[in-house]
Amino acid sequence: MEAVRNFNVREFILGTAITTSLFLVVVLSPVIGFVFCLLAPLPIALFTWRMGRVPGITMLLLSIGLLAAVFKIGGFVESLPFFLVLGSAGILIPEVLRRVQGIEAAVGLSVVAYLALIGAALLGYSLAVDRSVADIVRSYVDESVRYSLALYEEIGLPREQIEQLKESAPEVAAWVVHHGPALLVTGVTFFVWLNVLGLRLLSQGRDPAFPDFGDLACWKMPDWVVWFVIAAGAAMIVPEEAAQVAGLNVLIVALFLYLLQGLSIVQFFFRQKNIPRYLRALFYALIVLYQYLLVFVSAVGLFDIWVDFRKMNRPASDTTA
Repeated sequence: MEAVRNFNVREFILGTAITTSLFLVVVLSPVIGFVFCLLAPLPIALFTWRMGRVPGITMLLLSIGLLAAVFKIGGFVESLPFFLVLGSAGILIPEVLRRVQGIEAAVGLSVVAYLALIGAALLGYSLAVDRSVADIVRSYVDESVRYSLALYEEIGLPREQIEQLKESAPEVAAWVVHHGPALLVTGVTFFVWLNVLGLRLLSQGRDPAFPDFGDLACWKMPDWVVWFVIAAGAAMIVPEEAAQVAGLNVLIVALFLYLLQGLSIVQFFFRQKNIPRYLRALFYALIVLYQYLLVFVSAVGLFDIWVDFRKMNRPASDTTA
């Protein structure tokens, strides 16, 4: 069902300017741009939710057109398909939100649709350049590894560490290729989840039509998902490389979902203990900087099945405070 609000020229111009600026930051500063890349579809998504599909598509195409004009000067025209796929999430997510209820359905369907879009784009590109999708992926991973090494050299990492990274680069590239499916699914899920929550934040209290996801600090996955973790662990001890690779792919996706549940638990206790916002922001920044915290939060989400940190599974007869 399309939005009924009248077309707002001011919002359209502002959204187009913000979207184009975010795209430009991604190109001009890849390191900082990675963060902006995650939120680049949000202005389009907000405008699509408020004004409807056609105005949202118009904003996306105009942003791409402005980007093309700049790229023609800067020589980045080959990057335009990437930004077209990236910005398309701003159309896709509101379309899903209009049709489903619940955070799981909203994120899940958006992820499936966006993965299909990425797959179609990769297939179309492979046909255009007459190369297999697997070959394109391998080339992209190798190029990303080389770019990372060049970046480490630029920021002044010690020479001996650079040499060690160069020696291990082929193994790293092979690992990424083998576990690409899990990395793609988790990356797209995080990307969609972030934009759905961003759209919720911008619409909360202003748009009664926006789906009510309830208290996300109390969100948890069905308990049966733990069987995927158990099955993945069993597959990883089978003396067959294919089974081990498949098991680790499944395990990465499952633990990522438990990471999201762990973050819900963290948010629950932040709110319960009335932790200041700046300390919350510091904790989330530390999670990004220190990977062992990601493992810890994932473990919290996983063991919540048995520990029930938020005491959500009390018997109905338990009326104690």
